[in-house]
Amino acid sequence: MDKEINFLEIFNELLNEHELTRKQFSTQSGIPYPTVIGWTNLGRLPDFIALKKIADFFECSVDYLMGREVETSTMFIPGTLFPTEKKMLEEYRTLTSEEKTSIAKLITCLYKKGNL
Repeated sequence: MDKEINFLEIFNELLNEHELTRKQFSTQSGIPYPTVIGWTNLGRLPDFIALKKIADFFECSVDYLMGREVETSTMFIPGTLFPTEKKMLEEYRTLTSEEKTSIAKLITCLYKKGNL
């Protein structure tokens, strides 16, 4: 990986993708809010137990949280779309057939060039 990504960047990105505040994450995950604040404001790193809880909560690997994997998962599991994915799908469904074909070609092209 060319660019080292740290835990805090990844954690904040996951919060944004799930449209969660730190407080909401704390409540929903069962991880105490002061612990979450320690990671985000004081630069502390989660211990192993917390990493496992975060990975389970966001359905990703511990390696992903530590910047060792590029993606959380490419496998689609019904009912697990992020809010941003839902919005993209809603907008995609409003496109004409020609526009959908263009989008598919663009994604294929970017994927082949290694940009996705």
